[in-house]
Amino acid sequence: MRTDRFVEFDLQTLPANPSPPDMWQEKAACFGIDPDVFFPISEEEAGPALTFCGACKIRETCLAWALKNGERYGVWGGTTEQQRRRLQRQVA
Repeated sequence: MRTDRFVEFDLQTLPANPSPPDMWQEKAACFGIDPDVFFPISEEEAGPALTFCGACKIRETCLAWALKNGERYGVWGGTTEQQRRRLQRQVA
């Protein structure tokens, strides 16, 4: 599965002050899934995690949390580590 299919996010519409994960993680599509799925060894192995994120109704909150808190590792809000680095450069 290719992970370069970047999901477009309008960074202006992401929550400015997202609440911490313990406030919303039970509503996430990934809730109860083995966390190792969301910390793949390589970008190429991120496919299963991105699939869960694609079906998640709160992925914008998750992504906003990851960007605000500098989450460097894992898949958050439907983005890989590399994709979040690109997003960070856009907002810098």
